[in-house]
Amino acid sequence: MELIKIDKIELQAYLSGLSGTTGEYEILKKFTPANKESGEPYSMYERHFSVYHALYLLKNEAGSNGLYLHIDPLRIKLLTIPGNGFCGHYYPEKGAFCMNATAGLYCEVHSRDVDPGIPSFDPMSQFYLDPENIAFGDSELLNDIMQGFRLYFIHKREIDKALVIFNLLKPGKKSISRRYRELAAEFHPDRCGGSEEKMKEINRAYTLLKSVFVV
Repeated sequence: MELIKIDKIELQAYLSGLSGTTGEYEILKKFTPANKESGEPYSMYERHFSVYHALYLLKNEAGSNGLYLHIDPLRIKLLTIPGNGFCGHYYPEKGAFCMNATAGLYCEVHSRDVDPGIPSFDPMSQFYLDPENIAFGDSELLNDIMQGFRLYFIHKREIDKALVIFNLLKPGKKSISRRYRELAAEFHPDRCGGSEEKMKEINRAYTLLKSVFVV
C-alpha cells in the first residue's frame, strides 16, 4: 500500500474555486493517478485513503485561516467561517451556513441542538490523519473500522456522551479497555462507594465505544 502525495495548495485552490459542493470521486479523478511509476495500478483504497488524508490535513489548517472544510463522500465544500453576529450552523445539503443574526455562535434555533458540555470528536479524522493506516487496505479489519464510522454517525450524541463518561479525547481499543477497568474498579457495586446505576451507565458506554473504536 502506497500513500499518494496530494499538493494541499492545489487542493485548496480547486475547492475554493468551486461554486457548489463536490464529491470524493471528482477529487479522486483529479488528484490521484491511476498507476504508480512502476506501471502497477493503485488500488481504489489507496486512492481513497490518499484523498481523505489530504482533505483532513487541509481541514486542520483551514480553521486557523478562517475557513471551514466540510467532508463527506458526496458533499465536500470549503468556505469562509461566518464572522461575529452570524449563525455558524452548517447545512451540508445546501453547502452553506445558516447566517441568521445572533449574539452567540448559533442562532436561537440551532443553539438548541448544541450541547456545550460535550466535545466534538471526529473518528474519521483520527483514522485518516495517520498515514500508516493505509495498510488496513489489505486487512479484514478495514470492514470493522468502516462499520464503526457508520455507527458513530448514527449514534453520535450517545457516543460523545460515552467519551465524556470515559474522559477520553483520543480513544482507541487499548485506552478504552484500560479506562473501563479503572472505572469498574472504582464504581463496581461490590466495592465501597460503588454504584449499580453508575456501573450500568459505564457498561452501556463501554459497549458503544467498543463497537466504534476497533483499533
